[in-house]
Amino acid sequence: MTTIALKSPGDNIDFQMTWSGLGAATLASVTHTAPTGLTKVSESTDTAAGTSLVRLSGAAHGSLYQVVGVATLDTGRTLERSFPLRVMAGIG
Repeated sequence: MTTIALKSPGDNIDFQMTWSGLGAATLASVTHTAPTGLTKVSESTDTAAGTSLVRLSGAAHGSLYQVVGVATLDTGRTLERSFPLRVMAGIG
């Protein structure tokens, strides 16, 4: 079962991605992509914790977006993961 993240159209909110199952490799950096209609405000990578954070704002009520993160590992290998985000007014 896929969990769908929720946000209100007016929210400027952080979403965390956990990068596990990397074997002997460690996380070096992550770049997040927000689809048209959703604004990426900022992003960061916590290499020690194996997590990344993306702050998103805007979007239209009722819309469903797919937010993508592409991680680069210290080995040079890349991984791509994503999560669905539903925008609903009045949930905050």
